[in-house]
Amino acid sequence: MALYNMSRFVQGLLKTHENSPPSFTVRLYREYWTLNNGSKFLYNNQTASLLDDIRAQHIPVDFIELFDAAGLPFYEGCLIVELLDYRPAKSNEPELEQPERTRVVLTPNDESRWADICLMSKKAISPWSDAEALQVEARMLLATSPPLCLDPDAHLTRIVNATQRVCTPPAPPSLKRKAAAVDQEADELEKARRIKLMQFMAPQRNVPPG
Repeated sequence: MALYNMSRFVQGLLKTHENSPPSFTVRLYREYWTLNNGSKFLYNNQTASLLDDIRAQHIPVDFIELFDAAGLPFYEGCLIVELLDYRPAKSNEPELEQPERTRVVLTPNDESRWADICLMSKKAISPWSDAEALQVEARMLLATSPPLCLDPDAHLTRIVNATQRVCTPPAPPSLKRKAAAVDQEADELEKARRIKLMQFMAPQRNVPPG
C-alpha cells in the first residue's frame, strides 16, 4: 500500500476481489443494524462505533482481536465490508425487499498497525520487548508508506495535497444517510431544548395581579 492515489487502489482492490467473499457484512435497517446476521444493534449503541470506522474507511482498532479470532479474511492488508441497506428513502415507506448493496475498503492506519503489532507480540512464544516492537513497526512503515521526497517543493506539495483530497474515496452513501439522520435528530433535540429554556427564562406577561 505504498501509494498516494488511494481511490485508485481501492477501486483496483474491489475489482480484483469482486467475486471474493467480504470480510464481513453489515445490514442496515430502519431502527437497527446487524453484523453478519448476528444480534441486532441500535444506532446509538456503543457497538455502533464500528459504523463510524466504516464511514471513515479505517480498520476498527477496537475490533481487531475479535476479527482475528473469527478468522476474517484480509485482502492486501485491508478489510472489504459489504453494506446491505434495507432502509427506504422516505420514512413513511416500507423497508426494501432488495437492499442497496455497496462494498467499502477499510485501510490500516497508525493506530491499527500498532494494535496489530501488540496482537502479534501476544501470539509470540515470548512477548516482544519495546525495542523489538518498534523495530517491527519500522519495517511495516518502510514496506507500506509512500516514498519520502527528500527534495521538497512547495508547488509540488500543493499539487500532491490537492490530488490526495480528490483521490480519497468518499464515505458510503448508506452511512452518510445514517449520520445525517442522527445529526438531524440531535439538532431537533437541541432546538427543542433551547425553546424550552427561552420559555422558562422569558418574563410572564398578562399575569393577573395577586
